[in-house]
Amino acid sequence: MGITATRAIHNRVLIDWHNLARCVLVVKLVAVALIFASPFWLEALVFTTPNYTSSLIGITLLAITSTVAILHFTQTDSYLRSLLMTGLLAHMAAASLFLWVVEAFYGGAADAFHYWTLGLRLADQFQISGWSVFKPPYWNTNLIINICGVVAVLFGDALPTLFIAFAFVPIGAGYLYYRTFTLAFPNGDRWLFGVLAVLWPSLIFWSSVIGKDALIQIFIALVCFGFAKFTLNHSIRGALVLAVGLVGVVMIRAHVAAILAIAMTLPYFVNRPRAGGTRKSLKIVLVPVLLGVTYFLVIQARTFLYSNTSGGSENQSVFQEADLVARNSQYGGSASIKGTTFTVRLAQSPFLMFRPFPWEIFGVAHNGLAFASAVESLGLIVIYVGRRREIWLTLRHWRDPYVGFLLIYVIIFSIIFGATISNSGLVVRERIMMMPPVFMLLCAMPKLQTRGSSKSLKEGRSHDPINRRVTVEPHSNRGLNFRR
Repeated sequence: MGITATRAIHNRVLIDWHNLARCVLVVKLVAVALIFASPFWLEALVFTTPNYTSSLIGITLLAITSTVAILHFTQTDSYLRSLLMTGLLAHMAAASLFLWVVEAFYGGAADAFHYWTLGLRLADQFQISGWSVFKPPYWNTNLIINICGVVAVLFGDALPTLFIAFAFVPIGAGYLYYRTFTLAFPNGDRWLFGVLAVLWPSLIFWSSVIGKDALIQIFIALVCFGFAKFTLNHSIRGALVLAVGLVGVVMIRAHVAAILAIAMTLPYFVNRPRAGGTRKSLKIVLVPVLLGVTYFLVIQARTFLYSNTSGGSENQSVFQEADLVARNSQYGGSASIKGTTFTVRLAQSPFLMFRPFPWEIFGVAHNGLAFASAVESLGLIVIYVGRRREIWLTLRHWRDPYVGFLLIYVIIFSIIFGATISNSGLVVRERIMMMPPVFMLLCAMPKLQTRGSSKSLKEGRSHDPINRRVTVEPHSNRGLNFRR
């Protein structure tokens, strides 16, 4: 379904071997750390619930199946193979960490455990009523509950198995994101992007839990891949993949689907026309279709601000509804910006990727996850500062359809979620839907040469210790090449 590995790897790109070596080192260090810590997180994963026999069998089968799939889809890309295998271990460790934290410190008070409890009830009713217990609607929260019920019917009370099943879904998303990046930005820093998209801590942790966050990752990845393929050659296959991804996002979070639709529509009004009349004729057909789809998804997404919030009303203004969502998100130990006005939250929204700010965690210093999120945000700031020139050059190509899509999605997402959520923990959890597109913008441009650049980058190399199939163009264009 995705881009063939051979096509992705055979792109003639200029490689910064020093940067590649650093990324390979990061992957190896993470893998070694996870292997050494495996006795601890495996024990927390398998023996969390009394029925550990079925969990042990189910987890083993899922791990073997996922490993075989990774080996099959990465036959010609050893870097991606090692990256996804490390990601497989990381997601297993993250699932076990979540299970242990919730059991040890919160007494099982988490949405994931609530979904599983309701699923067990459906499994009990299944003995009497059969498949009729799985009632519509088959989207949003009820979709997750029905999935839990079906798994409980098939495998019994095997909570860790279901955690691992959800945790392995984002591995496929990581593969799709990587292939999408090599298609949209063939000269980009695919090595750094792979590390960020597959091994970023909060992205791993919050997508390794039973819930919407794991499932929506694969569908957003399908949208990104389908749109990249569609903007490249307007293929029917790309449009079908895009449609499947949008339908999946609608089933999980309709308001995110509306954001994606808007982000895909607007670039067609401002993009540079291609030579010939193909682009103009397609534009006449595509723009009305995209506008119609966008309008439909926006109508379906109205539930984000009132139908799913306590006390919401269609008669409220946008500002009142945003304040209502903000008040409803001020719960738990991570409510860090209580009392802030809509104007203040709106002004802070462009910095959604860098939150929680250090001063936001002062009131929740006892919360280890909040502190870890602040440290992670600091690390992201360091990466952004280090690649500020490359990011600026990428944004200068905002009229490219795919760059415009990523940029508009990030902007709208930041405004909506940044202005309506006043809980630092919820901010970190929700923004993982935006992280891979942000990482694409961050890595679209290869690292610019400086006085400290390695001699191998300037001269080019014909040997690659990681993957011998990679070829290098000694004097290739060092600018962006979006293949549009």
